[in-house]
Amino acid sequence: MSKNEQTTVLPGQTDKGEYILSVLLKRSYHIRPEKKCLRMAKDRKLNPGDIHYDGPMNSSVQFESDFVPYKLKTDVVLNGNAYAYPEESPVYQITASLIIDNIVRKDILVTGNRQCIYRPRQLPEFTDPTPFETIPIIYENAYGGIDVFYKVDILSSNENVQSAGYPANHLGKGFVMNNKKEAIQNLPLPNIENPNDLITPERLVVKSIINNQWEEQPEPQGFGWVSKFWQPRASLAGVMPADLPFFNQMKEEYAKHIPSEKDKKDYEKSMEEFPMMDFNFFNGASSGMSFDYLKGNETIRLTHLHPDGEISFQLPGDQPKIDLDIGIETQSPDDVVLHTIMICIEQMQVDLVWRKAFIYPGPEWLKDMKKMEVTIL
Repeated sequence: MSKNEQTTVLPGQTDKGEYILSVLLKRSYHIRPEKKCLRMAKDRKLNPGDIHYDGPMNSSVQFESDFVPYKLKTDVVLNGNAYAYPEESPVYQITASLIIDNIVRKDILVTGNRQCIYRPRQLPEFTDPTPFETIPIIYENAYGGIDVFYKVDILSSNENVQSAGYPANHLGKGFVMNNKKEAIQNLPLPNIENPNDLITPERLVVKSIINNQWEEQPEPQGFGWVSKFWQPRASLAGVMPADLPFFNQMKEEYAKHIPSEKDKKDYEKSMEEFPMMDFNFFNGASSGMSFDYLKGNETIRLTHLHPDGEISFQLPGDQPKIDLDIGIETQSPDDVVLHTIMICIEQMQVDLVWRKAFIYPGPEWLKDMKKMEVTIL
């Protein structure tokens, strides 16, 4: 293994509850239009945590943490902008696309800035879009947001608390929960949408966000990372499979210290409904951008995501060989697989993160481990 190789070893679990040590490897490449990607002189480092465009509470995720021991699929993520070019006349709307091997395709409709016009006792009106040259493909420009004029009665008290956020994207545009003039007039509308699931005046006002009624609204669209705290991704989190015995033990111990029988029954009911981990949680790519493990040699074509209008490039196809020696015999639940294809199109660069998992005795054994050697070929 060269000094340049960006690797780490993480303990984790498979979806079947096997304890694993995962070797993660990141390699970085220059994108060359119509050619195979070329390895950069220096690979970018693995990200130990999420990196946001700005503050973590008020901006979307630019780079999600690479420190994920086990993904079920390959995430394909693109950071960049939508471009009106090469059209010369003013453009009000375009379709930007990411296509893999001319088989898998995702389209997003990109529209210039629009607003709502309030109309008493009528449906609101949408203004015509303004022309644009480029629009950032970030979730701040997708459907979602916070209705700052919506008042929520907290715990039946007399205190009214303002604002309600869209569970699938609190950063976006177009989300509103009341039809008052103050909420609708000049409300910005999303720039980025699913061409087949557009926001309309008829579905603008959300009646409720409880009982999953928010799911009737448009799904936020993009090519970037989806926050772990947004729905429906957040709902996939739960108890890891190998931790279930410990969870059950702690559940029984806590129940012994609940004095009221009614409270104990409520507690036991809530614990029965406590979810198990759905490993799809660990795939954070935008809707439709997580795939059965890709090989890393695919051709990717982009339209309206580069100033040239359309470009294509081939991934490098240099799947690494990874071995781990921890002083005992290990098994692997699968071969080397591709966790992430991270396209930074503005820099004309792409990162590939690979994983090889090795089954080991478990966390208690780690204190006795005397050897850990990673080999990359």
